Amino acid sequence: MSKFMTSICWSLILAISVFLGLVSKELVDGRIVSDVMNRSIIKSILVDKDEIIDCYDIYKQPSLNHHLLRNHTIQVKPSMSPTNMKLDNLGTLQITQTWHKYGRCPQGTIPIRRNIKNSRPILSHKYRRPKFSHYKMPITVHSNGDRSGRDKSGHEYAVIRVFGNFLGAQAKINLWNPVVETPLEISVSQIWVRAGENDDLNTIEAGWEVSVYGDNQTRFFIMWTPDNYRTGCYNLNCEGFVHTSSDIAIGCNFTELSAFKGDQKDVTFSIHKDQNSGNWWVQVQGIPVGYYPSSLFTQLSKTATGIDFGGEIFNQRWKNRHTTTQMGSGHFPSEGGLGISSYFNYVQVVDENNEARNPKDVMSVVSNPNCYDLKIDENHKNGYGFYYGGSGNNDNCQ
Repeated sequence: MSKFMTSICWSLILAISVFLGLVSKELVDGRIVSDVMNRSIIKSILVDKDEIIDCYDIYKQPSLNHHLLRNHTIQVKPSMSPTNMKLDNLGTLQITQTWHKYGRCPQGTIPIRRNIKNSRPILSHKYRRPKFSHYKMPITVHSNGDRSGRDKSGHEYAVIRVFGNFLGAQAKINLWNPVVETPLEISVSQIWVRAGENDDLNTIEAGWEVSVYGDNQTRFFIMWTPDNYRTGCYNLNCEGFVHTSSDIAIGCNFTELSAFKGDQKDVTFSIHKDQNSGNWWVQVQGIPVGYYPSSLFTQLSKTATGIDFGGEIFNQRWKNRHTTTQMGSGHFPSEGGLGISSYFNYVQVVDENNEARNPKDVMSVVSNPNCYDLKIDENHKNGYGFYYGGSGNNDNCQ
């Protein structure tokens, strides 16, 4: 009997081990994935105790599991670029992310950040929308000098906005590390490309932000939604974005930042639609990172009808007051320009003829000028540009 029971016990242990092996899971950029996906990892790079970079086979990346991308053919690089796009102003900054110090992903793979901590990125639950939540577009806009763009949800903006029919946008964005007072707040500098309204709002967003993982680092991010933020996602938290670069990891931090009245660092971000494939490409410092297939969208499957450039924060009103969360450098344009307040330079939009040009009929949208503000740079020495930002809580911002 004892031999029989021993045999049964070992059989149960073996069965349980096999089962656990089949269902074992990892947390990849906030998403739970199984061993089936892990078998697509060619190489892993240990960055620190809280971060690993997994190099996925580009043809087995998680995004291709999206039901609209089951038979998708990957476009390795853009087939064309907009004419007149300013590509000679990238400067000398070489994109470096912390993980580059510990290794590189081989060609034919793409880097995906694995968050070892058993927690999802803060932004996935922050704004209390039913299924998914992240940034909201500045809603209320008044022309003819009224710069109010108030949003009772706690989002505050200092942006410029243009309307028309567009195939993309590009801007050089100053890199800073603004203070974020509470873990549930963010500070963002980005480009929004959008089309549609209400529940049919489509957006693609790209830029940098602080406090996405609650660690106050300045990180590269992307974002999309096909239905006014009910679905879609931030970074690679869901399927959709087709990653193609082996050098740039989404959600990882920038290692070179600007210093107050010191050296200034900036990065050129662009979003543009490839007219041949219809894919919306995201590029950083001239490097194609990947794209959103047009099949993901209803309205952006055609053209964008509006573009915003600028800053956004989320104010939690901790202790019933406006927090000290900063936008940009944390300084107002009225305090000074280069080296003091943050900037966007070489701002361009891409029109229906696939030609890049300076924006026209620009509207400023500022939620609360006492907390954050924006000023157009009339000199245009560095293309069309503006200064923006602010300190948050102060004597006039309560």
